[in-house]
Amino acid sequence: MLANFIKFVVDNALNVDSIIATVDGIRYDHQFVPDTRNNIRSISKVLSCFGIYKAIENQLFDLDSYVMPFFSDFEIHNKSNLAPLSKLKIRHLLNLTMGHETGLLFRKDVKNLPAGTDFISYILNYDIKHEPGTFFVYNNAATYLLCAIVQKIANLYFSDWVYETVLQYLGIEKPKWEKSDQGICLGASGLYLSNEEMHRVGLLLLNGGRYDNARIIDKAWIDTMHTPHFFTAGLDEYAANQTCCINKMAYGYHLWICGDGSQEYPKTHYFCDGTDGQFLIVSPKQKMVLTILSHQEDMNPFYEILNDYIT
Repeated sequence: MLANFIKFVVDNALNVDSIIATVDGIRYDHQFVPDTRNNIRSISKVLSCFGIYKAIENQLFDLDSYVMPFFSDFEIHNKSNLAPLSKLKIRHLLNLTMGHETGLLFRKDVKNLPAGTDFISYILNYDIKHEPGTFFVYNNAATYLLCAIVQKIANLYFSDWVYETVLQYLGIEKPKWEKSDQGICLGASGLYLSNEEMHRVGLLLLNGGRYDNARIIDKAWIDTMHTPHFFTAGLDEYAANQTCCINKMAYGYHLWICGDGSQEYPKTHYFCDGTDGQFLIVSPKQKMVLTILSHQEDMNPFYEILNDYIT
């Protein structure tokens, strides 16, 4: 597998930094360039989800806590949002079903905002077309709100919270995690880890919340993260890739799930991918974790080659 991947990268002149695979306890890896810390983009969401679990474990809130009491000091100018916002819960932020029809806080979106825009006010006042929990749109906004809530209650920068509750137990030194102009951790992106460090996160998922024989995250939370909470089969933007092995058939808590549990599409693996070719794939059936760090704008070639390796 590794030899074929290396050949594929070279033959197609892909800008890949490194690949690491652990299969049934045996590790395989190759570095095209030295393994240094890079922005792991949307894979940051996985670490954010761990941080939210730790907040729940520490009784800062629970899955059914309503979101708006944490933002009572923000004025809602868009009055049509008041009703759906009153129903918005923590669980809706975790499975990205806030009710917006547009994904917010991506690079293109942020670039078009006026300098100094308060992201929380922007998110809460952006048109909400659906009742929370009923409509999925992939976005960075929900994770940002989660980070803001933890920072407010814990009185600690979210990156420090995740480091103190999770990352240090993986043997990972405190990383850089980008923040907004308002001092809130971006959460959904902007976390800088090496592939080695990202791979440890994958092993934590594969092993049900355990790392180096120590329990870090409750297994029930890991299982919930890769349990389908919303199926994408009816959404046009995902339909074309439903037959691919690395598909986005369903979404859990900050993780894509490849399958709907049917005989045709069994739920055998799950993953997170980031802009420019970052991948964290977990296949419990194969007892495998696969992580890739890249600077490859066109990610389609990865889906082509990865189809050969994931079952």
